[in-house]
Amino acid sequence: MASATLKGKKDGYEIQLAASASFAENLSDLAALFKQVQTQQALLHEESAKFTIASGERLLDEDQKAAIQALLKPYPGFQIINFSAAVIPQTKVANLLATPHVPVAVGVIRSGQERRFDGDVLFIGAVHYGGVLRATGNIFCLGEVAGIVHAGYPNDAEAIAVGDFTGATQVHIADTMDIVDAHNTKLTAHSFAYVNDLHALDYADDIALKELRPRLYQKLEE
Repeated sequence: MASATLKGKKDGYEIQLAASASFAENLSDLAALFKQVQTQQALLHEESAKFTIASGERLLDEDQKAAIQALLKPYPGFQIINFSAAVIPQTKVANLLATPHVPVAVGVIRSGQERRFDGDVLFIGAVHYGGVLRATGNIFCLGEVAGIVHAGYPNDAEAIAVGDFTGATQVHIADTMDIVDAHNTKLTAHSFAYVNDLHALDYADDIALKELRPRLYQKLEE
């Protein structure tokens, strides 16, 4: 059975890597999939294709990501726009779990499901495409987000949403909303979403939290 499977998405393709297989097997099957996509694209007279690499319960390191990127050298029109995993670095988990002010919830929100929380929440798990994670306060997401995240529901514009939202479909805070664009240079795996002075949803690197939300920063530091 192949250790890499291809799925069509609204903005390209998602390749899911089986964590139970070796990384060498993943690379071999990835190479075959890229060749397969090239053949399909040629029949459609298309050269470009965008990919998300989902590694499931394996967290890829930088060398492994570079090895996957190297497979694209024969295909100049191919681009990997995101790497995602259903696991997170232990250090990040430890830091947030040590924060006494944020309740913790663990689970998976599947397509068509919605989970709501009163106040702040640290959600550890996955939000699948079509799933909704909603909280009246701040949301701290550790895991894969492919669905919708809504912090500050319904009208707390001071709330923030923290997590890797590069693969999400929508991010909401209070009554503001952003349809996630993979090409938004402000949106990275280390940014958070907030409502700016123009009452528009915006993103900033997590290092800016102290400046933009000083009271929340102080609360987390206590």
